[in-house]
Amino acid sequence: RGAFVISRASHTVYRSLQDGNLGHDPDLEQLALADPLIDDPDPVQWQVIGATNRWRLFDGKPSARATAAEAITVELAPGVAIAGVAGFEISAAKVRVTMTNAGAEIYAREIAMQDETVVGDWSSYLFEPITELSEFVLTDLPPYANAILRIEALRPGGTVSIGQLVCGPLWPVGRTAIKGSGFQGVDFSYVAQDEFGDLTTVRRAATRLSSFEVWVENARLLGLDARLRTLRGGTAAVWIGDDDPRKAAMNYGFYRGYRSAYQTDAWSLLQIDVQGIV
Repeated sequence: RGAFVISRASHTVYRSLQDGNLGHDPDLEQLALADPLIDDPDPVQWQVIGATNRWRLFDGKPSARATAAEAITVELAPGVAIAGVAGFEISAAKVRVTMTNAGAEIYAREIAMQDETVVGDWSSYLFEPITELSEFVLTDLPPYANAILRIEALRPGGTVSIGQLVCGPLWPVGRTAIKGSGFQGVDFSYVAQDEFGDLTTVRRAATRLSSFEVWVENARLLGLDARLRTLRGGTAAVWIGDDDPRKAAMNYGFYRGYRSAYQTDAWSLLQIDVQGIV
């Protein structure tokens, strides 16, 4: 009881809930608990802890970070043409993205993961704290179906962490009314107050709720509605109002709703609300 195991099949870490827990496949128990007809969906043998360190990059949970000393390097072979790659909840000095096709380099970008806009004089250079950028997005990858995508997050002499890496095709929705987006913070922490006024604070993850206002040609509305509905049910995607990470105008999450707020003869103003995934 309390021992940790790793499933090589699902790359998941489990903790044993029983003594003498032998011969019980944790993946099979999770599969059985997913049956909608089961009477008691509580686990008996195993508790899910999360993805292994290597697979946290792709587990759909940006708040669960993969960590390593000095560098995290990932090579992906998507097998299809992709045009975009993004990373979230990153702590690194820089990120380097390269693509090769048949052994030849066809794309290379290096991104400094610090916000230096506050540095305007020697005083701010010496005394302002370093502000890290925690996310990036690139939308100009060449469309090669058999390319190898290499992503490196680097911090010489320090620790690197990444919450989520996402790559895939690009799908233009429309033109943002104002370049960027509006957003608000969503905090899942809570503060409980007892009858004496004492506080109990439980600190949990926080995320962004983004609101994108997009001009869309009316002739595209029906097709756009059909494509957005394919993302229903909490399907995650990267939503980009502006690719400058300092504007907090992109989000890795699912849409909570969308509506046509205003229509003219040729254009409609569409509002899309996206909740970030923790």
